[in-house]
Amino acid sequence: MGRSLVAQIRGVWSASRILTIGKSRFAEKGDVRDNLRASGIGATSSRIAANTGISSYRTYDAYRAVGDDFARFSQVRGVSDVRDIRPEHASAFLREKLAQGLSCNTLRTYAAALGKLDNALMRTPRKMRIPAAARLLPGVEEVRAQFNHEAPRLDQERRAYMRPDAVLEAIQNGAHRLVGSVQLGGGLRISEALGLRRQDLCGETVDPVLGTRCGRVDVEGKGGFPRSAFLPLPVYRALAEHLRADGGMRVAYRPYLEDLRQAAGAMGDIWGGSHGLRHSYARAFLTRAVATGLTSEDALREASERLGHHRLSVLRVYCR
Repeated sequence: MGRSLVAQIRGVWSASRILTIGKSRFAEKGDVRDNLRASGIGATSSRIAANTGISSYRTYDAYRAVGDDFARFSQVRGVSDVRDIRPEHASAFLREKLAQGLSCNTLRTYAAALGKLDNALMRTPRKMRIPAAARLLPGVEEVRAQFNHEAPRLDQERRAYMRPDAVLEAIQNGAHRLVGSVQLGGGLRISEALGLRRQDLCGETVDPVLGTRCGRVDVEGKGGFPRSAFLPLPVYRALAEHLRADGGMRVAYRPYLEDLRQAAGAMGDIWGGSHGLRHSYARAFLTRAVATGLTSEDALREASERLGHHRLSVLRVYCR
């Protein structure tokens, strides 16, 4: 097709006309339920949701962001044409997110988005020549039971590490320990930490809230939103030395995650995945920000911006 896979999938969303603002969602669900039963297919809530349109701009934007993430994941693995997408790409994508330690609630959102993209693929006009084999939902269903069973529940489990510094000290590989320190020290997502380059270094400065000496890096977060992260000075200096020597992090995700898992086990700590380090950062930052005189609400807002979130409700989950 000549365009990036992200652009192609965005084209699928648009061409499918899956955005159904103003239509009766109740009536549409009833029609889908009847069609599934007539076809001898179980009318489960997930199948009904996957086969209905999107009735909210907010949901549409969230699902398109997951579609972009899925496209980048698949393109790295050799898929350059949307017509070559298969169920195994969806299952591999969700399994990687599960391995990253994402919560069950988040994984359900990812699964819902892929289910909707599956529906969008089926709705595309004939001229796009999307084959029947270009499906995602079978791959989603393959992994659904696994993440429902294994992924941490935000409403049931704490995800912040109890002794995050001790967990990182227990990592033997120096580069892996540095990645963990960047996540814990600046609240970066694993994709943001692994994507750091020499040009993202912004120099040493003073944290505008905490008033401590630190180093600043610029990152592009989820949805393409840019933000600055402030790292403890020793972490920033170690990161700068590493990036200036290698140009980038050059750390493989899975070996890093396995080292983190083993270190958590060795320290008798919970397993919160790489995302658990962001939770640990949020809790520590809020304590320090309030100690400087910020109100709890202002501290939450600042932490939300630093973590690349835009809803305080998400931060409140981080800080349980």
